[in-house]
Amino acid sequence: MVGDDIAMPKTPDSGEIKREAIRDRYVPLMAPLFFPERFTDPDIIQLFGSLLRVVGMEDKGWDPYAESRAVLEDLNQLMQLKLPAKKFKDADRTNWRLGLLFYSHIVEMSAPYEVLTNLLRFRLGKGYHPNPYYEFLTEKDRKRFRRSGLFPKQKIEIIQTLSKEAGLEFGSIFDEFYSTDFRNAIAHSDFIFTDTGFRCRNGYGNKAFELSYEQVNDLITNAKVFIGTFFGLEREARRAFGEKAGRGMAYDPVYKGVMEILVDDQKIMNGFKVHWPNGSESMYRRTENGIDMVNCILALERNTIELFVGLYAQRPGAFSPLVEQGAAPNYTPLENGEIPTWAP
Repeated sequence: MVGDDIAMPKTPDSGEIKREAIRDRYVPLMAPLFFPERFTDPDIIQLFGSLLRVVGMEDKGWDPYAESRAVLEDLNQLMQLKLPAKKFKDADRTNWRLGLLFYSHIVEMSAPYEVLTNLLRFRLGKGYHPNPYYEFLTEKDRKRFRRSGLFPKQKIEIIQTLSKEAGLEFGSIFDEFYSTDFRNAIAHSDFIFTDTGFRCRNGYGNKAFELSYEQVNDLITNAKVFIGTFFGLEREARRAFGEKAGRGMAYDPVYKGVMEILVDDQKIMNGFKVHWPNGSESMYRRTENGIDMVNCILALERNTIELFVGLYAQRPGAFSPLVEQGAAPNYTPLENGEIPTWAP
């Protein structure tokens, strides 16, 4: 089921019925981003860049997204444990504290914001960029960004602005779980649990505040459902494209490239390869062992991913500028060994 990619941890006074009701609202709001009606317009490479988080070549051990998911899985399992009374004097408070760590990790993760922003950029024809926020910042914010990056609040504001521009209500989801005051209190260890709820002594601007346990539970639960829905839709989108593996798709009507979807051992898309009719290939693939990137680069100033086509023909024929006049196209085999053909 979409949204169940990570099991939802239990928190006090929350239940599956409540989470399902929230998930039923979030899925239709988020799904249009992952499943656009025109996924080839303006360029399917930009959509794939958003889903695959194209950043360039890396070796193993440089993907914080993978580690963040592992952290959430670990916290989830810890929150399911029955804690021994001898070691934990107040197990309920311990679960609340773990819930705060879970919440904080969700709202601080970079990858979900980057993927969602780039999916909105794709929908609006604004291209792909590994730093999808920069062009939407004021000059003052750009200077601050170069020094210290962006806070979640700034990323969310950009996502909400782009969501409205795209005519989507998706951006409203963040209002249900993100609170700058709550986030800051956790991030700066400026909170206390009492018998009645959560208190922050100073707060933003030295203003103390208090939340009931029910309010804290709502923020944590909504954040859990948000990230679970994100994980589920992101995987489902890559699974849907993965079903096209093993066959070529026409790409670029001028140069006559053939697009191949690359998949992992679970048939989930983890990359793409464009076969050119002169025997050249352009490829991007993200695995647990790192990223392979061949004959393609990030064209940052143009907000896209550019592919190199190899040598041009000296006397090109009508089929493609890459194929000599009178010669047949020369495509490299797909991963299953089949030779692709151009079929618009």
